[in-house]
Amino acid sequence: MCGIAGIYKCTGVHPDRKIIKAMSSAIAHRGPDQEGFFCDETVQLACRRLSIIDLDTGDQPVVSEDGQFCIVFNGEIYNYRDIRRELEQRGHIFRTHSDTEVVLEAYRAWGPACLEHFRGMFALCIWNRCERELFLARDRFGIKPLFITELADGSVLFASEIKALLQHPDLAPELYPPALDALFTYGFNLAPYTFFKGIHQVLPGHWISIRPSGKTVHQYWDIPLEAPLLDDSVDEIAAAFRAHVEAAVREGLVADVPVGAYLSGGIDSSTIVSVYSRLVPQQVTTFTITFHDAHYDESAYARRVAAWCGTHAIEFVCTLTPDDIPRLVYHLENPLVSLLNLPLLLLAKKAREQGIKVVLSGDGADEILAGYDYFKVLKAMQFIGRTDSRMRKNVLRRIFPELVSPDNAELHYIHLFSAGARFPVGYPALPYRFQAFQEKQHLYAREFAALLEDTPPEEPFFFDPEQIAHRHLIDQALYLETKMRLLNLTLPLADTMSMAHSVELRPLFLDHRLVEFAFRIPSHLKLHGLTEKYILKKSMAGFVPPEVCKRHKQPLSPPPKWFLAQIDELVQELLSPERIKATGYFDPQYVRHLLWGYRHNPLQDVSGVLVVLFFVQLWHDIFMNRRARW
Repeated sequence: MCGIAGIYKCTGVHPDRKIIKAMSSAIAHRGPDQEGFFCDETVQLACRRLSIIDLDTGDQPVVSEDGQFCIVFNGEIYNYRDIRRELEQRGHIFRTHSDTEVVLEAYRAWGPACLEHFRGMFALCIWNRCERELFLARDRFGIKPLFITELADGSVLFASEIKALLQHPDLAPELYPPALDALFTYGFNLAPYTFFKGIHQVLPGHWISIRPSGKTVHQYWDIPLEAPLLDDSVDEIAAAFRAHVEAAVREGLVADVPVGAYLSGGIDSSTIVSVYSRLVPQQVTTFTITFHDAHYDESAYARRVAAWCGTHAIEFVCTLTPDDIPRLVYHLENPLVSLLNLPLLLLAKKAREQGIKVVLSGDGADEILAGYDYFKVLKAMQFIGRTDSRMRKNVLRRIFPELVSPDNAELHYIHLFSAGARFPVGYPALPYRFQAFQEKQHLYAREFAALLEDTPPEEPFFFDPEQIAHRHLIDQALYLETKMRLLNLTLPLADTMSMAHSVELRPLFLDHRLVEFAFRIPSHLKLHGLTEKYILKKSMAGFVPPEVCKRHKQPLSPPPKWFLAQIDELVQELLSPERIKATGYFDPQYVRHLLWGYRHNPLQDVSGVLVVLFFVQLWHDIFMNRRARW
């Protein structure tokens, strides 16, 4: 596991070594165990290693025996031992026991096709000295981050973190305006774009080859949508799905250090913990974060699972210190609409304090098995508009228990019914996902709104949504989840918050064979009536406590009102009219109106919007103003 960075300069004077050292220092939190560099007349590579596999000889960069190839690698290849045996039979000789050297030798043997052999999570760079070729690749789902930019002189920079790129003296941070607009539309920015103008993500499932003659981009994997749906019995599909989960967990345990697991008490993390505890003889260590607010606290269920599986359960309360606040944005490098990053940051901190470098998580299950209320709404809206008012009110109140009265439900129905007209992309699987920030046009400062109008609109998708039009609407929505929410929100939060404390998080539901199998399961077995993740719950009957299989999904996130109360002085500072005007994104009068409503109108809950405004202002302070206080 490494944070990686590099500079490729195909013409002119080779890069200054001081710059690559500065880039490396900016990713220091991503692995304090070892720092490494490789430099020649064209390329400079750097890495910061967190030792997980081959603690003694796994240092990076790794250079091939003939000196032609060099690799820096971030991630883990879970099946590297199998690949190594295959390569040894082909005559390859290894000097270390690391998966990094296996990746390099696999590339020497198969070229870019080596990526199809890998099971795991990775972002990698291989330098071919003879061909003067820089090869960059990212795992199938984008679990590990990789950013790239090109300077005016043709130099190419890449790194695991945007902070590393910003160390280059010729790269000044500048907001990419459509990214901020996307935040208020989708709840996150859309890949390949970032919040920084000119800096892009390397897309998941893609590789890039850069030579003096030009750049080639190729997609090597996508979810196969043409595979036939399974027609086996429910019990047979559930058993097969459980076997895929067990295989993913078994492979995901590869490490030369202790491996723990996060346990929230929901079906996803409970599944991982249950399977893990059955596969190993030793007691599994689990980490659970609790909340004082009963609506958000799942500790009773987590304790039940821990007792059921016999884990060494470590439990602690979610708190907030002044030092935590800037880290939430500094490590993520984006403003955000969710407070999920706080418990993730604290969980990683607790794991590291206990000497755990690797943790397993249930991330990804919601996005491939229809775990969010959004899927229920999507399914319900297909037919409740044709039913009588009483029935649709009852259906919506089942989906949204907070709709305490039939009148509330009817108003929410009207809100949902008009969602498609408000949403900027006319795609049937999207409108009911994005509802929270539709007043953004009132929110923007006049100058910023004009800037958005002058910015040419970008294609919202890096993929063609029409290619999934033949699938059931729920499957279409699941595919969009993997390309949008999973890539741009779930995975960045998980990786950055864990690596902030040098902990490697492994989302094992994203084993690509498991995901390919999941997309062959008929949609009614994922969302059965209004029961989310039905096939997962069916497959784990008897493996986790019955009450965990029956319960509804609960958010692992502190309430916005609690967060704002903890940071009231900082909110007043960053959302003051003077600071809002200086930043230039929002209308100071409208922000003042929101703050007044938050403090004086209990019927108007705008706490979620204020949290987003706060994070945008904080992000600007940290990255655009580079204020020393942060």
